[in-house]
Amino acid sequence: MGRWHSIAGKKAAGDAAKSRIYSRIGKLIEMAARKGGDDPSMNPQLDLVLQKARYHSLPRDVIDKALKKWAGKLEGEELQEIMYEAYGPAGSALYIKAITSNTNRSAASIRAIITRMNGTMAEPGAVSWQFDQKGVIVIDGKVKKEIVKGNEVKSVIPYALDLLEEDLLNLDIEDFQESEGKCRIITSFEAFINVKKELEKKEYSIADADLQYLPQNELTLSDEDMQKFEEFYDALEEDEDVDSIYHNVG
Repeated sequence: MGRWHSIAGKKAAGDAAKSRIYSRIGKLIEMAARKGGDDPSMNPQLDLVLQKARYHSLPRDVIDKALKKWAGKLEGEELQEIMYEAYGPAGSALYIKAITSNTNRSAASIRAIITRMNGTMAEPGAVSWQFDQKGVIVIDGKVKKEIVKGNEVKSVIPYALDLLEEDLLNLDIEDFQESEGKCRIITSFEAFINVKKELEKKEYSIADADLQYLPQNELTLSDEDMQKFEEFYDALEEDEDVDSIYHNVG
């Protein structure tokens, strides 16, 4: 996880086109609603995705459109989540999640990108065993509440690292990383929801929270291979059906 801020930052820059972010989260909302209904209090997966929508300031009309598609009020094809496994530059391993209404199209498109970038598709299970599903929570400050003209106004102020570390020691976390005013916290799959709730109770500002596949071991690349890997990653990231790319590059 040593190069977390480098790769994540590059991904964020690629995702700066808001339409792409909105499209991806809209798909997640639709899928979560299909699986468990449109009431977030009764559907934890939908509740988590709606929080992600708030983190990214998703417009209400985008959320409503995704929910209406699930309810059949708008035309739309049923979405599926598909995982692909691949090898990239210098033997790097990638576990790729796509959300698509056309699995044949997605498979052909992703395979073409991987081949063009000199990677190889892997057989099911060849890569996935190297990853574990973990909770990932990113904190970007503390929530400050003030009363302004009779109304409560919330803002985000920098956290005190020593106090944050003290709070984290009392929570069921596996690891954390602090970089440039943000703290990335890793939890087990089972502890994710409780840790997130406890951080919210302590009024930390959560910039993102999600379940992700993290590598059991990381691969260190040379500068030349890292450049090739980032080009490989960016090419996959551009595909409209690709939702998340998990990898073992450190």
